[in-house]
Amino acid sequence: MKGLMKYLSPFAPDISGACEVLFKMGGLIVIIDAGGCTGNVCGFDEPRWSSERSAIFSAGLRDLDAILGRDEQMMKKIGDVLRVMRGEEGGGANFLALVGTPVPSVIATDYRALRRMGMNRFGIPTVTVETTGMDLYDRGQEKAYLALLNEYMEEVQGSGRDKAAGNTDNGFLGILGATPMDLLSSDSVASVGERAGRCGGPSVRIFGERVEDFRDAASFHENIVVSPSGIAAAERIRETAGVPYRVFYPLPAGFSSMLTGDLSGKKVLIVHQAVLALTLREELISAYPDAVLDTATFFMPYGDCRHLSEEDDFIELVREGSYDLIIADPLLRRACRGYAGEFIELPHFAVSGNASAG
Repeated sequence: MKGLMKYLSPFAPDISGACEVLFKMGGLIVIIDAGGCTGNVCGFDEPRWSSERSAIFSAGLRDLDAILGRDEQMMKKIGDVLRVMRGEEGGGANFLALVGTPVPSVIATDYRALRRMGMNRFGIPTVTVETTGMDLYDRGQEKAYLALLNEYMEEVQGSGRDKAAGNTDNGFLGILGATPMDLLSSDSVASVGERAGRCGGPSVRIFGERVEDFRDAASFHENIVVSPSGIAAAERIRETAGVPYRVFYPLPAGFSSMLTGDLSGKKVLIVHQAVLALTLREELISAYPDAVLDTATFFMPYGDCRHLSEEDDFIELVREGSYDLIIADPLLRRACRGYAGEFIELPHFAVSGNASAG
């Protein structure tokens, strides 16, 4: 049956991906649901929740509230939360983010009207992320990045012409697509930024850490995109302001050799988010030119990384590929029916919620 998962768990949805981007930026995040989607985000899909907190709330909509579009009741609840936040020492919200779920998608909620209501009533920037719960996490991240750029990015006169002509200054190096769901289990967002900074740029800014970075995005020196969810935002910044970008994952020194050992003459399959998988493949090819290395992903495609639409695509790929080695999230081992080769665990939090390497 198409779309049926017999061995794998459901992957993190777009709602969780949007909240990943918004998590650390000091905003009030309201998920327009009855409570279940918010519980899923905080209970399962946000690895930082056990040690950090963010102002993530459910709109708490009952059936008739959603069906009848009782936006006024939701705005009243938001006002109550903002008053509590402002009453706390150093409190307040930098912005209001309204994140969609299946219900507002089905009833065709007017997000532009909600944005106007939020801005007019509360006097703070209001961002709407039109997630549906039907896409995967990286699509939600992509929508969140673009919504924040739409709200905050300021034009810099002449920046596009100057950068297109190669007249770059010593501005910031931006990192897009870096959230815990996209990274190696051994990595933190900060460590990825530190390694990327060695590739160019004197000062690193990771989009999703501060509102100011979206505001200043047009004046950055360059951007590095470490997962496919950041490509559309990097394109938007380049088209608007001429800021160039590169796509690669800054792996830890010696990571590929420590992970795999000798691959001479072997046929290998790497499954992760596409940018990480392709970067790892390039490192392994340079060390073992006689190896055959394939890459695949269940998420946004990039380059020649093969896109897997469903579980059966992966099962078929493993069955027909005759691989000596598979490098993938440990949950995927369950779907390797009849596979007799070696399996090396490369956790991907969006797949299994596993934050530790086997």
